Amino acid sequence: MTILEEALALKPYMVELRNHFHSHPELALNEFNTCKYIEEKLTEIGLSFKRVSATNVIAELDSGIPGKTLLLRADIDALPIQEENDVPYKSQNPGIMHACGHDGHTASLLGAAKILSAHKNDFKGKIIFAFQAAEEIGNGARDIINSGLLDNVNRTFAIHFQSGLEAGKFAIKSGSDMASCDRLKITIHGKSSHITYPEMGADSLFVGALIASQLQTVVSRLISPVEGGLIGIGSFHSGTTYNIIPSEAVLEGTIRAFSKESRKKLADAVRKIAANIADEYGAKADVEIEDISDPLINPAETVAEVIESAKKIVPTENIITNIEKRFMADNFADFSRKAPGTYVHAGSSDGEATSFPHHNEHFDLAQDSYHYAAALAVQYALDFLTRE
Repeated sequence: MTILEEALALKPYMVELRNHFHSHPELALNEFNTCKYIEEKLTEIGLSFKRVSATNVIAELDSGIPGKTLLLRADIDALPIQEENDVPYKSQNPGIMHACGHDGHTASLLGAAKILSAHKNDFKGKIIFAFQAAEEIGNGARDIINSGLLDNVNRTFAIHFQSGLEAGKFAIKSGSDMASCDRLKITIHGKSSHITYPEMGADSLFVGALIASQLQTVVSRLISPVEGGLIGIGSFHSGTTYNIIPSEAVLEGTIRAFSKESRKKLADAVRKIAANIADEYGAKADVEIEDISDPLINPAETVAEVIESAKKIVPTENIITNIEKRFMADNFADFSRKAPGTYVHAGSSDGEATSFPHHNEHFDLAQDSYHYAAALAVQYALDFLTRE
């Protein structure tokens, strides 16, 4: 059988796994039952495993022959969303849902592990299966890296399901694929007073509004329109009632960029604008910028490797290489910074019900997407670990 045929034979297995994970979603850093279930399946496959931090599960398949090491990653956490789908595998945990495909990633990687275990004598070196916690909040990856697990890894690889892309198609982009992500919080400390005596206070709400407005001009003046960047404010809280100038305002948002230079330039601009505007109106601004993820950049060399493997799974016309870069982020970028790697977008749509956007309460995956993802992971692993 071909690798795709082997994966297709495991489709019912992966569908069952995915439906279980979908029915029992857990939020970032709380994926305890998810990890236990993954470990049960790894035991059935015959793979040993360990935990890194509380909820990262790491398994290893060693051929017993010296060679290279490849890491395959799947993220396992869900989102704080109330599912609105009426399906047998609907989330049983109120307010929590797999709305980004991580349940499918996990099922597909377990399927790949099962197939690769049967091919243990067909490659040299090692395969590490990393079931990563807390991707949605920018955690997990660096815990795994800091454990030393990637110190001797030669390649990294991850697949993310893509809504709107037909199942059986892969989008593989060389160069900048996804943006960096920084979480932004600006706390403005003013001085409260009666609304009719603004001169006696320092209006934190007004200062916050000016900062939020001014930040919208930064990208267009400091970043090339060809490269792109983003500063977005998603939360603004201030005040308690209609006739009091509030003493504090809190803005939260994000900075996204495609290079470390632009990332620093935007962060510096946020700090400067917030400080200057606050000072002008008698307030003070504290700016916190949390590093969530680096820009995700696929090296041309690793992309070429993966494309050659993908051609053994699907027709060439089903491999899309001219996709636009996007402002979403994934901390697989941290893995690929440590060891060169490729991030693949796998189609997960087969109609209207599976074409809702990611992070939507109706998000779902086509059942035909799992075996394609597993097949590509297996094919690439075998190709890379048999190549001299």
